[in-house]
Amino acid sequence: MDYSWTRDYRCDCRDFDLYHSFFIDRSTFRYITCVQPLSLVHKYVIEIPLGEFVCDELPNCPSSCRCVYRPANATLHVYCSSSIYPSPSLPLVLPPLTKSYDRYKLDFSNNKRLRHLEHRSYFANTSILDVSDCAIEVVDLNAWRDFAKTNSPFVTPRVYLHNNEIESLPFEVTGIDLSSVRLTLGGNPWTCSCDNRWMIAWFKSLPYSADVLCASPSRLEGRSITQSTEDDFCVDPTVKMLKISLSSTLSATVVLLMIGFAVYRLRVRLYTRWKFHPFDRDECNGEDMDYDVFLCFSSEDHNPHGVRILELLESSGYRVCYHIRDFRGGTLILDNIEQAITRSKRTVCFLSNNFLQR
Repeated sequence: MDYSWTRDYRCDCRDFDLYHSFFIDRSTFRYITCVQPLSLVHKYVIEIPLGEFVCDELPNCPSSCRCVYRPANATLHVYCSSSIYPSPSLPLVLPPLTKSYDRYKLDFSNNKRLRHLEHRSYFANTSILDVSDCAIEVVDLNAWRDFAKTNSPFVTPRVYLHNNEIESLPFEVTGIDLSSVRLTLGGNPWTCSCDNRWMIAWFKSLPYSADVLCASPSRLEGRSITQSTEDDFCVDPTVKMLKISLSSTLSATVVLLMIGFAVYRLRVRLYTRWKFHPFDRDECNGEDMDYDVFLCFSSEDHNPHGVRILELLESSGYRVCYHIRDFRGGTLILDNIEQAITRSKRTVCFLSNNFLQR
């Protein structure tokens, strides 16, 4: 058998199939050394682990990234982490997969220019997509559909979206089956508003979702979404207590107004029955007046009954101007009456037949 090929054996992905073939006797490689790559030159092929049979010079590798094909685990790694990738979006094209069962492992983490995650056809053939610690604010609905199409025969597909700037998701994502995808969504500033209350059930439905916490509103900051209820999202306890307080205050105000109105309407009955008159007040407090009341009498009513009224007023503390006692002699009666009215806070007329006949 011709083994001339052994003199030019490349220990990389291109010769992996030959070394790994069931039709080649492994002992054939016992004394064969590698001629490429430089890191393996002069090493015996049989001593090299299968994982080191790789190719890292691949067409369509994104600028500033490193692409490595590892046939031993059927993966093509694309390393673009730590902000070395210059574009604000993921590349449109990647190096093609060699085998139908090969899958991409994509590392675009720590790229602070990446704000929008859009649909890419290669997502369907990706076993790991790491876009963590970026500045992603929006994940397109078509991208979510791509994640659901991911089909890896070896491992559970993983999409790392933690530590980004995602506040909410389109409601349509609830119609996409993501049960076979491991998602990490923690560390994002989730908005726990009433409009987003559907996210509670959605996050609970994800078998691999890490715990996610609310960032706003402030009353829910740090609360676990999966341990919340729709009332937590929609009902603000402060507003609720304020409504209860306002309702109680309004009710008390209405009751007091009704009581005040009833007392006002019944003021005469209250006074006549219990001698209680809450509206009896001195309207002239602070005014410099000689008398509280001018008691206007007919001279013919200066009798025990009239005197009794005078005594009752003065016994209650009122200063009374009484014509027989307080009018000035030598002054016209009309002038005395005018001065008495002017110098008194109020005038009380004792209406009698004598008073009316004058």
